[in-house]
Order: sequence, then structure tokens, then C-alpha cells
Amino acid sequence: MDKISSVELAAQRQPTAEAAADAARLDVELEAVAAVREGEPVEEVSEVSGIGSADLRYLERAAAEDLPQG
Repeated sequence: MDKISSVELAAQRQPTAEAAADAARLDVELEAVAAVREGEPVEEVSEVSGIGSADLRYLERAAAEDLPQG
């Protein structure tokens, strides 16, 4: 296989890999917000998830704003 073919194959795989990474990141964010809402300490969830404490608090507030008021 020539180098151009290798590059083409890698380029074809890239969008799928990026989509998988985006989905995994979203899953971590959703689970982290859920953990904080259930009373887990923000600092502990931050450490485990790799999401900064300030970012985690922001995500939690942003998610709360998206909930329907009822």
C-alpha cells in the first residue's frame, strides 16, 4: 500500500473517531452533572471526570436552565 492510500484510509476513519470522542465526552458530562445533582461532591466528580470544578458547576447550571419549569 502506498503512503497516499494510507493517508486516505486514515482520513476516512477520522470523522468516525471524532464522532465517537464527542459522544464519549458528552456521556462523561451528563454523568458528571447527574452525580453532582445526586449530591456527590463537585471536587470529587471533577477529579474523576477530568472536568474542571468551575466547568462542572457551569454545566450543572446550564442544564438546570434547560429544564422545563413546571
